[in-house]
Amino acid sequence: MHRALQTAFALTRAHILAIACLACLTFGWLMTGQHLWLAAVFCAIDWFIVNLVNRVVDLAEDTANGIVGTELVAKRAAWFERGCWLLCATSLALGHLWFPELTPWRAVFTAIGLAYNYRLLPGRTRFKELYLLKNFSSGVLFLISTVAYPAVIGGAQPSWAWLAVILGFFLPLEITYEIIYDLRDVQGDRQERIPTFPVVHGERTAHAIIWGLLAISGLSLVVGASVGVIGLAAFALIGGTLQQALYFGARIRHEATPARCIFLTWLGAAQILAYHVWILAGLPTAF
Repeated sequence: MHRALQTAFALTRAHILAIACLACLTFGWLMTGQHLWLAAVFCAIDWFIVNLVNRVVDLAEDTANGIVGTELVAKRAAWFERGCWLLCATSLALGHLWFPELTPWRAVFTAIGLAYNYRLLPGRTRFKELYLLKNFSSGVLFLISTVAYPAVIGGAQPSWAWLAVILGFFLPLEITYEIIYDLRDVQGDRQERIPTFPVVHGERTAHAIIWGLLAISGLSLVVGASVGVIGLAAFALIGGTLQQALYFGARIRHEATPARCIFLTWLGAAQILAYHVWILAGLPTAF
């Protein structure tokens, strides 16, 4: 039973689904004061599809990196892939009936996801095989699904200054997750010639990039709070940056094992969950 659950979690990348959905709820709450559960559902569906398709198309890399569930995906690759795109078409059609204004954003998410996994870009390449764009395109997927989805469904109209602070916090932080997983996958990425920061520049430089991005993430919130663009509810998100820095420095910097990387993601999800417990408990959320 434990093995089956472990495989299911690995196939769906449940840790990524969890942190994406909770981030969606968080930004939705910050923009509207509501928990927009339907936005989180759409977020979960779209990330489930992208993650599972990625497992299908990256079999060689995942095999080299010893990722759990790869053997099962290899045996049922065609079925997994067809099922994903059937789910994608169905969810887009049904979602359009409920929230047609969300469809363009979900279509952009799907298009980027396609170009990330399949060789659809000029030169028969994909975002995953392009230096810098690999991490940036994944970060954009997170921004669309966790900020744009709840904004559209909740009818929010945040100021450009607020968006700049939030994006300045979240995009660098999210990219640190990407690079940390690239540290974990460096052997398979090098074998498949995926130009990640650890492959191109070495692990030491990748570490420096992570520290720099964490500094930008935290500084964005500090500046935003200092000039009054955000309040305590948003500034509290700096806990995510601090937690990332502490765990990276204490554990992952020394050895980026699969277990440590996945635990870091669950740790981030748990922190966001605690944030919502704070909100539901009616504790202070304003200066």
